[in-house]
Amino acid sequence: MTLFGKMLALALLALASGAAWIIVENWNNEQPITNSQQFATSSYTSVLPPSSVGATENTAIATSTKKEKGASTEKIATTTTPIVTAPVPQLPTINYSIPNPPPDWNKINAYTRSALANILCTAKDGDQFRPLSGSGVFIDPRGIILTNAHVAQYLLLTGGGEKSDLLDCVIRIGNPAATRYKADILYISPKWVQKHAKYLLEENQKESGENDYALLLITGTTNPNGSLPDSFPFIPLSKKILSDSGRQDGYLVAGYPAGFLGGIAVQRELWSVSSFATITKRYTFSENTIDIVGLGGNILAQKGSSGGAFVDGNGELAGLIVTAILEGDTAGRDVRALTTNYINVAFSEEAGFSIFEIANSILPPLLSQFQNDFLPSMRQQLVEVIRK
Repeated sequence: MTLFGKMLALALLALASGAAWIIVENWNNEQPITNSQQFATSSYTSVLPPSSVGATENTAIATSTKKEKGASTEKIATTTTPIVTAPVPQLPTINYSIPNPPPDWNKINAYTRSALANILCTAKDGDQFRPLSGSGVFIDPRGIILTNAHVAQYLLLTGGGEKSDLLDCVIRIGNPAATRYKADILYISPKWVQKHAKYLLEENQKESGENDYALLLITGTTNPNGSLPDSFPFIPLSKKILSDSGRQDGYLVAGYPAGFLGGIAVQRELWSVSSFATITKRYTFSENTIDIVGLGGNILAQKGSSGGAFVDGNGELAGLIVTAILEGDTAGRDVRALTTNYINVAFSEEAGFSIFEIANSILPPLLSQFQNDFLPSMRQQLVEVIRK
């Protein structure tokens, strides 16, 4: 049985039975969890009016590094005496510890931006959809991109016949974002598609973040004469489980926000943005896990940032930007990130193996099996919504 053997059984079961909707709860102060703490958030995929024109700001973070004086060691010299009857003094044991160096945020910021992707989809007929823009993060040097299901779902509407070949989707990188690659869906949560397909045409979808993850795989270039690089810049997935003790830790968030841009500007003048953030709130889908973290007001609290990176001081991907409160000015908004630990647990339950195991997997068979056994039924769910 292939690696996708278990994934097929579990995911098809999810498609048949659907997923129970579990309300996201506030994790603050370790209070007992109730069902009264619902929040409704807007998903981040940018559905942009074609006529509006906005402005963006190429925001680079500025950091200052405080040098900490490391502990020094002192050589202790001892002398001996020929008087053997004299007691030998016992020197005290001194334990020296070298403090961990502070994170090099300038370096983390630079390679985080290099590992970002912009996912842009445009309608072939110009009527059904307006430009759709979201973010993603390369997590594997072979070209695997982690993003949200509510971003990746639009790739289900590319190919598959006349009724479903409605969109052109490309992967863009750099600043401003430039078209470089083609990608296919390597995996998207069947539970998420089952529950959210009916909301496909709604401009401001309400989203909790549950099961909102997907994997894309770069399969070619948009330039007929181009070739794929030997490897892609990527951010490794963090295996550290977030805890309440890390509330004051610093993080970097980065993506391609497009909330203040018009359709033409998104296609021509979209720049990546990064910013510092700290965890202000914690939410759970169950009882004792931290599944979503609130990061407060941030410039990334815009449409188009979905699928952006949430990176810790070790330079590892601690989570994925997923939802936000978009009302009010930037300072009053709240950007939220789905934790890597939650994504791994959800993926493991559906696919039957850990998301970390993909790094050691042979990708073509996985892609082929998903494309043949999963994708057609998911695509059909979206086509039925469009053709109603």
